Amino acid sequence: MHENDQPDSRTAPSVFERVVPQNLLDFMNASIDDARDRWWPRDGRRASPTAHNFASLLRGLDAFDAAETQACQSARRWASTMLGKECGGEPICMLRCVDVGSPSQSYLRHFDSHILTLLIPLQLAASGERSGDLIMYRQPRRSVSAMSNVITKARLFLEHGMPVIARRALLMRDLERGLCERIACTPGNVYAFNGFVTMHGNLDVASGERRTLIIHYYDPGRTVGLRVITRTMRAFRDRLADL
Repeated sequence: MHENDQPDSRTAPSVFERVVPQNLLDFMNASIDDARDRWWPRDGRRASPTAHNFASLLRGLDAFDAAETQACQSARRWASTMLGKECGGEPICMLRCVDVGSPSQSYLRHFDSHILTLLIPLQLAASGERSGDLIMYRQPRRSVSAMSNVITKARLFLEHGMPVIARRALLMRDLERGLCERIACTPGNVYAFNGFVTMHGNLDVASGERRTLIIHYYDPGRTVGLRVITRTMRAFRDRLADL
């Protein structure tokens, strides 16, 4: 296991290497293949029992248990220091499976509603410039008040309604300026970061499919109800796309 940073430093993800063995990755991908036609929405966001089952399997691994424990301790320490509060609650588990048929799920710059994000790549898309790599901004946001968080999330939600070509131009401009970096993830590794203050997103996929298990921990309660509104609007938009 190797960690190149701590989630509370907020400039790069901590990387825990070779946590998930290949046989477990194969089992998870086969399970996804078997269940694909029963999942919704089709754009890749799947907060399903399958994701929670995968997380339970991972917690049976000593390496994952150690990585999760360390990342959670760091995140709680950050919440206590920066927000002056103790955070708890059950984590949210989600699968994201994105291919060339779901371009709307790319170039979506955003902050998470939760403090800690664990990203576990299950399968990579085909290599190349358009492989769905993770993009992370170097400079964390400094203000974490409820009002500033709501304003920022509302602005980014409106940006998500822009055409893909426009969103791509914004992100690629920032990448060229060195404001963010491209991170090529490896299946079997675990990537931990503070998504609440670190803006991030993904490149699109030209061929193949990028599959990731994402686990969010510790909602600091700084959305003032906006999260419910945005999720409702997103679900409505998803259903319109499926008509």
